[in-house]
Amino acid sequence: MRTIVLTCIAAVNLIFAAAVFPNINVADLAPDLIVCSMASIAILEKRMTGAVVGFVCGLALDLFLSGAIGFYALPYLITGTALFAVVRRITYIDKYLIPVGIAAGAYLLRDMISALLAYMLGYEFSLWRMLARYMLPETLLTAAFMIPVYLL
Repeated sequence: MRTIVLTCIAAVNLIFAAAVFPNINVADLAPDLIVCSMASIAILEKRMTGAVVGFVCGLALDLFLSGAIGFYALPYLITGTALFAVVRRITYIDKYLIPVGIAAGAYLLRDMISALLAYMLGYEFSLWRMLARYMLPETLLTAAFMIPVYLL
């Protein structure tokens, strides 16, 4: 039953990440529900299941959207592993503040790893401009979406 639920979570995340949010975003900003789901699973289970779900979703995004295998999967795997390492040391988790902070930190980590991978692949961009224009506003949006995802 647990495997079926995790498969459904991964499928819903992929549908929203690949089809829904790119078409209804506001000002080129879209929340990352995969990070929200990874953080929720890591907080609730305190196991590496969130990293596995993130890796599977990232691998599927690589197959559908990316030209390089691992461009999405590697940041999600590293972020999920970091989530597990952080969450297993926390003894008390409230309903709102700590999950929102964990999701915001996880999103920033995933975006920084993605920026490093893009730089290593030879893409030209300004990190400070990307940070101000996309990363920080999407971090706030992802943190806001973390509340309903965590409560579900």
